[in-house]
Amino acid sequence: MIRRLLSIAVSLISALLIVSCGGGEVSPVLRLALQTEPTNLDPALAVDYSSGWVSSLIHSNVVRFEPDGSIAPDLARSWSVSADGLEYVFHVTGGMFSDGRPVTAIDVERSLTRLVDPSTASPRWWVLEPVAGASDFHAGRSGGCSIKARDDSTLVIRLGSPASHFLSLLAMPAAGIVSPAAADSLGRDYGRTPTGSGPWRLVSWTSGDEIVLERNPFSCEAAAGIPGINIRLIPESMTRIAEFEVGNLDILEIPPAELELWRSAGVRLLRSQELRIVYIGLNTEKAPFDDPRVRRALNMAVDIDLVIGRLLFGAAERATGVVPAGLRGSPLPGPLYRYDPEGAVRLLEEAGYPDGFTMEIWQRENPESGRILESMQGFLARAGIEVKLVTREWSAFKQAVDMGTPDAFYLDWFADYPEAGNFLVPLFHSESRGGGGNRAGFSDAAVDSILDAASAVSDPAARWELYAEAEGRVLEAAPWIFLWFPVRYEVVSHRLEGYEIPVIFNGQRFTGVSLR
Repeated sequence: MIRRLLSIAVSLISALLIVSCGGGEVSPVLRLALQTEPTNLDPALAVDYSSGWVSSLIHSNVVRFEPDGSIAPDLARSWSVSADGLEYVFHVTGGMFSDGRPVTAIDVERSLTRLVDPSTASPRWWVLEPVAGASDFHAGRSGGCSIKARDDSTLVIRLGSPASHFLSLLAMPAAGIVSPAAADSLGRDYGRTPTGSGPWRLVSWTSGDEIVLERNPFSCEAAAGIPGINIRLIPESMTRIAEFEVGNLDILEIPPAELELWRSAGVRLLRSQELRIVYIGLNTEKAPFDDPRVRRALNMAVDIDLVIGRLLFGAAERATGVVPAGLRGSPLPGPLYRYDPEGAVRLLEEAGYPDGFTMEIWQRENPESGRILESMQGFLARAGIEVKLVTREWSAFKQAVDMGTPDAFYLDWFADYPEAGNFLVPLFHSESRGGGGNRAGFSDAAVDSILDAASAVSDPAARWELYAEAEGRVLEAAPWIFLWFPVRYEVVSHRLEGYEIPVIFNGQRFTGVSLR
């Protein structure tokens, strides 16, 4: 019966796709959908995914991400870095705001300074924290920081200490360059009617319905390809699927549970490992989780591969390391912890827990998380560990985890920028404990020292060697139950060409795509 229903559903999708491909008027614009509406298109105040994504289409940066995560010129067509890694000189040429005014290095200075300015109250000011004087300026202890326009086309930024990831920080949505004149005149209303120099400009924004973008006529980057982008706001997953099926959307993210259906539908299905890791954090500052043997035993007690296959429908890759495959300088290692419930019991006996123990795993409200943790609960019970699952709404959950209340917690980490250090430093450096990202309270002086050294190394290969050493120490210490890297699947319409899933969410500006 299930196979018959699946067959009927596949036939229906195929028929709908055929209908949508033939006849009728074809929309000349790219048609996309967002699950949640942006809250603010001001780069300095765009803190959620939707806001940052749309803002990045409207605003250029000094440099930007390519879809593969590499750094490319944007407003700065070229740049140089001093031998000590402290001074960056950017040559700003050719950019135009969507109101027709040229972008100068002075505009870039004012825009970046605005991000750090305490009066802006940007939650993302930390993007420029490596800049010399930025922390003092943001705290109100000085009148500025070391971001200076030498002339109309030359911008000089000086750092307080070397930061190998600084160009990636400049490519983040928060560092998008706003029109200072527009920002000054509109104030807090700028986020509703932005003026940027990106490839697209805002035409209209109807709350709860649609955001319409058109080419920035003054942008060379948007000179070819599609004339506009219509972004519909569709919270319901099934509605988005239906809209794609009838030809009203060009890109659709596929939920893992739907993968088998879409693989059989004869459509163009794209796959990309996300820059995201899912884990169960263990409170290393509380007994018994302060004992590495206990933490290793927990990793051995869970059959991660079975969970991926049965509950995630294969839409993930096991996390045998901390850094996703796309950011590594070497392949992922083999699993350090294989499924071995008997071995887990022996380790617990060695640690002084022959009869196991009772623990809590906290989660935020989410049906999928509940199913996953119920399976974990069953695995751990076989090793003598009784698990109580505690569910809280997001704000209460986050506050408790940041304060170190739970024994363990189910969480994930999204990369802010595509660098290995964006996983290792916030998640495992002792200075990041608590709300900084290291919610397991992990502390290891050797790991801190290695990560500090890596941040000052400019050569990618040498930097990766240090990161790999730190990662190995973290895996051995097992402050988490290491779970998986999710895999994203998208299906694209027959008429879309040149599109690829970006490594980082603001790495696709749709300037290299076309519509047939």
